[in-house]
Amino acid sequence: MTRVRGGGLSIFWQTLLLLLASVAVVFVVTVALFVWSPPPRPDFNSLSDIAEALAGRKIPRERRWRVMVVPRGRAGPVDLSPAPPARPDPDDHERERRLGAVQRPAPPLPDPNMVSSDVFTARLADRIGVPIEDVRLFFEPDQRSNMPFGRRGDRRVIVRRGEPLFFDTVIAGLRTDGGWRVVRTPPRAWLASWQQRILMLFGLSLLAVIPFAWFFARALAKPIRRIADAADRMGANPQAPLIVEEGPTELRVTAHALNRMQQRLSAYLAERTNMIGAIAHDLRTPLARIAFRIEGAPDEMREKVQADIEQMRAMIAATISFVRDTGSVHIVEPVAIDRLLADLAADERETGRPVALGTVEPAEVAGDPMALKRLFQNLVDNGVAYGGGVEIGVARIGAEAEIRIADRGPGLPEKALEAMFRPFERGEPSRNRATGGIGLGLSIARAIAQEHGGSLVLANRAGGGLEAICRLPIRD
Repeated sequence: MTRVRGGGLSIFWQTLLLLLASVAVVFVVTVALFVWSPPPRPDFNSLSDIAEALAGRKIPRERRWRVMVVPRGRAGPVDLSPAPPARPDPDDHERERRLGAVQRPAPPLPDPNMVSSDVFTARLADRIGVPIEDVRLFFEPDQRSNMPFGRRGDRRVIVRRGEPLFFDTVIAGLRTDGGWRVVRTPPRAWLASWQQRILMLFGLSLLAVIPFAWFFARALAKPIRRIADAADRMGANPQAPLIVEEGPTELRVTAHALNRMQQRLSAYLAERTNMIGAIAHDLRTPLARIAFRIEGAPDEMREKVQADIEQMRAMIAATISFVRDTGSVHIVEPVAIDRLLADLAADERETGRPVALGTVEPAEVAGDPMALKRLFQNLVDNGVAYGGGVEIGVARIGAEAEIRIADRGPGLPEKALEAMFRPFERGEPSRNRATGGIGLGLSIARAIAQEHGGSLVLANRAGGGLEAICRLPIRD
């Protein structure tokens, strides 16, 4: 029976709610940043700012020109009357700190990339109220900043009346009694203040949204990972527990569909397995009649037919054993693999079989002890029959126990390694019973390993020989 744990919003609604929450968070962060943070300082220095720094005093408002910003297409007559008295500018202290003047004995010299303008120099002298010969002005020719017009494509027309704005470095000097008073503006920052504010807005919004996104991704990924793990277990063992149907609607529908597929697959395999077992069992009766009737045949014919009958009986017995042992894990209990293999090796040595125990690390798995013993017994039998003897080793690799049963036989071609797990496949093509069974041992061993959530592969050893590598999940 499937187990359903309530409902849950669909992935569509969860995604929509996450987007709405993200938009709300970004809006709140934006409002908070623009309301509570101080306004960014200007990224330029006006000619009047430089004049005040050189003069060391405030320039009278009558000497300044008013600056207006109006939309393109709506420009009208510009008021050029002196500006009315205004409140003290809160940025005056910052401007004085940024444009601090120093006293020099000689006039300032321009940097290599700087230019001068007689018009701007005359306006600077006029702002301060001194002759033009007592003033020096050099600036970097940046068309974006120094031209008193808007950028090409700008949606606004900036109407100025002789108030240049300098965005790059400016060097200005004023002749004094003791030499020259020099002002050098700092270079333009790599990021303008408005760009810095946008980056801050992006960073704060990202930090605010990350918890929501992390919670959403975790809540969505957990049931998806559970479905993927369950599907992987089902591929290895159709008798694995069914998937828990929980999470968003889409995932619950997916889990339910996988559970139905697993149930149908298990029923199909059980039906086919039972049919094979029934056929193998029913073949015993006609074989017994054939054996009885051949008793009166000539000796040479009787011996050949009896050999064929014995081989068929062995195949039937192996088939019934395969059906019985690979159906499902009937008992699940802690199994110490290291002790199980040590006992198996000791039993084999008592019968005179060359089975050695190598490095064995302690490892415990959950499973059927009889089925696991059958798994390793089959591998040992193959190694002894075809390799002359085996060596057993156990190692812990992460969350798995790796069991290696290796021999020093002739090995197999690489393309034949996987084919050995097919039923009735043998590495010895003559099918001589003196050299082994009928080709179901490895098939049974792999089926048991997969039923325990593990795997089984064959690999050629360096220096010759073959080894069976079985990996089983370690018990939590």
